Amino acid sequence: MGKRTYGSMGLDHATLIARSQAFNLDNGAAATIDDVILRHTKPVTLRSARIVYSDATTGTVAAGNAKIGTTVGGAEIVAATAYENTKAVGTVTAMTLVAVAVPANTPVIVRHTGVAATQAGLAYVEIEYLVD
Repeated sequence: MGKRTYGSMGLDHATLIARSQAFNLDNGAAATIDDVILRHTKPVTLRSARIVYSDATTGTVAAGNAKIGTTVGGAEIVAATAYENTKAVGTVTAMTLVAVAVPANTPVIVRHTGVAATQAGLAYVEIEYLVD
């Protein structure tokens, strides 16, 4: 599934949503994938972040996590948030923002860290933001 951005791009102060690729949660214990989900030409203010489960999780996936930063593997925006066991399709795990201001031309990067290949589930990370 490709990246998607939702919202009204032409309106000032419209809440926009950007999301990462879908991550296979059991891509390997401690294996990482980095995905740039936003790089805007103007400063943005983040309003929220969440993990959205697009496939039900089975087994123990809580050893895996997602975090958001402005550098590869960074956690300047959201510290590592563990995936949750036994989540149904369409449910979410809220992520706690530690920073909300992102300067112009700065990438917003999600780092996914997987678990062993005996679990199951797919999830993506979604952020809501305003263009300043």
